[in-house]
Amino acid sequence: MSRDPRSLAFYVVPGHVESAEPVAREVGDGARMGFGAVMVSERLNVKHSAVLGGYAAALAGDMEVVTALTFPHTRHPMDLAAYGATLGQLASGGFTLGLGRGPNHQWDAWKMPRPSMAMLEDVAGVLRTLWTGGTVSDHDGPLGRFPGRMSLGVPLASPPRLGLGALGPKTQELAGRCFDDLILHSHWTDEAVAISVERVRAAAAAAGRPAPRVWAMMVTACDQPEEQILLRVVRRMTTYMQWPGYGELIAAANGWDPAVIRKLREHPLLNDRMADTTTFTTDELRRLAEVYPRHWLADGAAIGDAAHCARRAARQLDAGADRVILHGNAPADLDGVLTAFTNLEN
Repeated sequence: MSRDPRSLAFYVVPGHVESAEPVAREVGDGARMGFGAVMVSERLNVKHSAVLGGYAAALAGDMEVVTALTFPHTRHPMDLAAYGATLGQLASGGFTLGLGRGPNHQWDAWKMPRPSMAMLEDVAGVLRTLWTGGTVSDHDGPLGRFPGRMSLGVPLASPPRLGLGALGPKTQELAGRCFDDLILHSHWTDEAVAISVERVRAAAAAAGRPAPRVWAMMVTACDQPEEQILLRVVRRMTTYMQWPGYGELIAAANGWDPAVIRKLREHPLLNDRMADTTTFTTDELRRLAEVYPRHWLADGAAIGDAAHCARRAARQLDAGADRVILHGNAPADLDGVLTAFTNLEN
């Protein structure tokens, strides 16, 4: 039996962009090609996830729309609940609201509290209560203090799913206890995916809950020239390895040597420069790529022709993931991968 392309997903306008204009074309292409889901990320510039999600829902057909990720405390709980409830009705293929903690330097720069695991657990309870017709009165918990009465006042035939983006083991276990989906970070090896799947399922079983769906996220550079491989894989990996905490958790999940992260952060090209907002020359990216062991790039991404990238996605599914997100590409760049993927035996 052939592989189902609906087990694959893509991000619209991934990464740091200056325009959201390609969303319509990318969502339309993804729906036409047979993807199962479209992922919407959030950066508070030109990538407001509620706006992008509504636009995507209008064009997605039977593709699921997934916010991956927004945050538990940048909106009032009623606003966040209404966001999920509205998209849950607009997205005919289903809607999942994915939450996460985000990078600490972002919250420190904005003088906002860093989201905690307790806050994520609290917001999950508040949202479920509101989405199932309940009332939340005088809430005072890790999410914050919200005097008064909160209620949507309308029944929801099908409440949204709740997803959690997680790097570390404790957050993955929280996904098992309190969420419907676990959204893994990019650069997870097949072995790391399998361990994470086992961990989240065990946590769900201990809590008496159904096993969450697991989304693996695979940075993909299919049939791309060297310049694009450096931009899509090396620059993206450097972004996360440069962020304190993120790099260490990715390395720990994959069993990688943390000394490489220290060497990278000390690289002269990164002095007073953040990779996600820096325009590097091709030669500069080559120099950064030299820091990484070759297997980090090969095992933490999909680089090669369409057949190879399709096999990489299949291996992440075989490791236990329910969906694989082909990250860093417009759908039009992935036509060959989808064709090769559907020709693989399941």
